[in-house]
Amino acid sequence: MNELFLDFITILLPTYFFFYMAITLIHRNRKSMINRIAALLMTAFLFYFLFEYLKTSLLPQYQMQLVLYGSAPTLLLVICTLVHLSILMGGTITLPLTRGLPAVYAAPYLLWAVFLVMKDHRELYNVNVTDGRSPLDPLFLLLTLIFVAGYILFSAVLLAVCWYRSEETKRKRIYRSLLLNLFMLFVWFIIITALQQTGLFTTRVAMIFYFINYFLWAAILRHLIGKHNIMPEYRKLFHILFESAPNAILLLDTKGTIKEMNPRALQWFEGIPAEDIPGLFEFKEGITVEELLHLFLQGQTQVSQMEVQMHNPPREHLDLIMGIDRIEGANEELFVMHLTDVTSLKDTERKLLESEQSYKHIAHHDPLTDLYNRAAIQELLLQKAADQEPFALVMVDLNHFKPINDTYGHLVGDLYLKHIANLLTYKIQLPGDFIGRIGGDEFLLILPYTSGNTMDQEVTGRLSALEKNPFVYKGREIPISFSAGLSVYPRDATDIHTLMILADEAMYKVKRRGRRGETSSQGGKL
Repeated sequence: MNELFLDFITILLPTYFFFYMAITLIHRNRKSMINRIAALLMTAFLFYFLFEYLKTSLLPQYQMQLVLYGSAPTLLLVICTLVHLSILMGGTITLPLTRGLPAVYAAPYLLWAVFLVMKDHRELYNVNVTDGRSPLDPLFLLLTLIFVAGYILFSAVLLAVCWYRSEETKRKRIYRSLLLNLFMLFVWFIIITALQQTGLFTTRVAMIFYFINYFLWAAILRHLIGKHNIMPEYRKLFHILFESAPNAILLLDTKGTIKEMNPRALQWFEGIPAEDIPGLFEFKEGITVEELLHLFLQGQTQVSQMEVQMHNPPREHLDLIMGIDRIEGANEELFVMHLTDVTSLKDTERKLLESEQSYKHIAHHDPLTDLYNRAAIQELLLQKAADQEPFALVMVDLNHFKPINDTYGHLVGDLYLKHIANLLTYKIQLPGDFIGRIGGDEFLLILPYTSGNTMDQEVTGRLSALEKNPFVYKGREIPISFSAGLSVYPRDATDIHTLMILADEAMYKVKRRGRRGETSSQGGKL
């Protein structure tokens, strides 16, 4: 009774923890194949130790049948599901091996069936062996141990390969923990089996140690599977986001080859071959998508978002914000490119900029002639004075402009003024000159000044283009008559207001003399 109670406490009662672990794994995620196979593994453990308890304590008279038809097939199921679980947890790394799973399951069971058919059951399990050695047929025991140890070792190799090839830190830690746990199981199995075969451990004691080891290993395995299964849920969530994202998302390799596109991207690039899509993007730096991804790999750029333009013939021009992220933990170098259409925002920005430039232009230019207005001229003069830059100020006043308005009308007078402005701009203006209209028929020129030049003669020569190009209206020439006055900064004055007064006085001096096309300098010879 004491031995029966001991077996119940040490073997049967704890097996219900395997049942508990199987139920919780299925309840946590019944759609996960990993969870289903892990639950099958726990259930196989449960039945294996249940058969061992029945053989040892309750039905010893049927121990041959319980071992050959109970413990043996459930133990084979344990090691087969262990290999299956290791392949599933390897993900894409071990995916090609899933085709060999039928052989993994079939090989040990085929060997087990062959032994049952070819040999007498009493030879396979000798109930008369009671000295602590295994009652199993030596060859049957050897092949069973080879399969058990071999499958455990094969699972360890799979996990080692996954640990070596995985680049995701979290997965590497899980694979490493699984590998160490499995290695300890393997070592413990070898040690207990060796001690049992040498007679130091009886079958009962060995079974207790087997159970303790398997139970601890299964508990750790369940914990690690729980951590591992967090990631598939995140992948599922990512897939949902990938499919429903309002932005275009592209999955690319290091050469810029598109591996996958979400529905929004498929809509954007409808009718365009995937290999042509990367060539549609235009970067400010003039690089290609492949070159950009190469810079990311080399660590030469840390910019994760940038502005890019795309010229797609069906959709014309698009302004985009491009974000690029490197995928960690993939079996190959992959990048996620997400594209946000900001064309409408950019159009609005361009219109605002154009409006700002237009308002600024209007604020500084005469609406009739498009020359600088009085306010702009004032700013230019103050800036030049602040920079202490010598310059000549030329005041030009048209003679007899009022009779033109009275004779031909104000519309013709406006055309006359535009003609004057065009002559000043295209016939007279040189690089560095500024020309403005500061009144109805008054114009002002700001010219660079170089000492030693006869400035009044130079200005008179340049302004002679006004007299040489009369205004023509309906075949009739209307001559251009003007008077001009000149003052120089800082020779004549350092104050802008005084400088303009001096130029104005010099201009009126010419006008009072009744001269045409003449320039008078406030300071005389320059």
